[in-house]
Amino acid sequence: MIKSSNIIVLIGIVAVLSGCSLFKKEVPVAEQPGNTMPLYSTPVADATKTAVNAIAGKWFVRTVGTMTLSGIEDEDWPYLDFVPSEGRFYGSDGCNVLNGEYKISENQILLLSNVASTMRLCESDSLSFPMQSALNSVGSFTVSKNQVGSTLLTLISRNDKVVMTLSKSDIDFLNGAWQVVQINGKSIDVAEARLIFDVIDGRISGNAGCNALKGELSRNPKVENSLQISNIITTLRSCPNLATESALLIALEEVVAANIDGKEHVKLVDASGNTTVRLKRLSRSDF
Repeated sequence: MIKSSNIIVLIGIVAVLSGCSLFKKEVPVAEQPGNTMPLYSTPVADATKTAVNAIAGKWFVRTVGTMTLSGIEDEDWPYLDFVPSEGRFYGSDGCNVLNGEYKISENQILLLSNVASTMRLCESDSLSFPMQSALNSVGSFTVSKNQVGSTLLTLISRNDKVVMTLSKSDIDFLNGAWQVVQINGKSIDVAEARLIFDVIDGRISGNAGCNALKGELSRNPKVENSLQISNIITTLRSCPNLATESALLIALEEVVAANIDGKEHVKLVDASGNTTVRLKRLSRSDF
C-alpha cells in the first residue's frame, strides 16, 4: 500500500480512449437502467451507515466512461477496495497501485480525496489516466442488482455522468462453517467432514472426513459467484473414511463457483455446472 504522502496525481480531464486492444466502446447490457434494481432508494435514519456498508469491499472495474474492459489477465484486472474502518480505498488500474480517502454523506454523496498513485511506465492503452480522472470527478454513487444477480456499483460525476461501473463477486454468503452432505451427487454421513470458509481473508479450513485441511480461496472477476479452491494441504492420518476424503478433496479442486441452494444449503459447482459438493450451514450448537 502506498501512503497519501506519496506522489499525488491530480487530473481534471477524463480521457477517452478509442481503438485500444483492452476495450470495446459499448455500454454493457447489465448497465442499462431497465436491467438494474436499486438495493435501497429511500433515505432513512441510518441511510449513511447503510450506504457505507453497501460500498464496502472489493469491486472489479467493468467500465470507465464509455469503455468496457475485456482481454485483461485476471491478476491484472483493475479493482477498487473500500475499507470503512479506515475511511480509505485501495486498488489498481491494471498497471499502477493507487489509494485515497473517501467519505459518504446522505443521499449517497461520495467524495474521494487525496488520490495517490504509483508512477510506473504503462502500456499506451492502460487505464491509468482515464481511471484516475474518473475517480477525481466522482460526486455520488448507486448500488444495484442486475438481472443475473450481480451487485453493481456505479460511480457518478459531479455533473451527473456515469464515469465508472464496478461489480462484486457475491460469495459472502459462504462465510462460516458448513457440513458436507453430498459429494458429486452422492449423500454422505460423515460427521467430521466440515468446512470453514473465510471469504475476506481468502482461506478455507476444516476436516475432510479424516484429516484436517486448509487451503486458499480466489475468484475470477469475470465469472458470477466465482470461487476457486487451491493449495489444499492436509494432515496424513490413516482412517476408515479415506475414500470419502479423497473424493471431497478432488471435488473441491474442481469448483469454479458457489451458489445458494435454499435457506440452509449451498452448492459448489464445476465448470460444466455440475454440483460437486453440497453443504449445510452449521450453527454454534453443532459444535
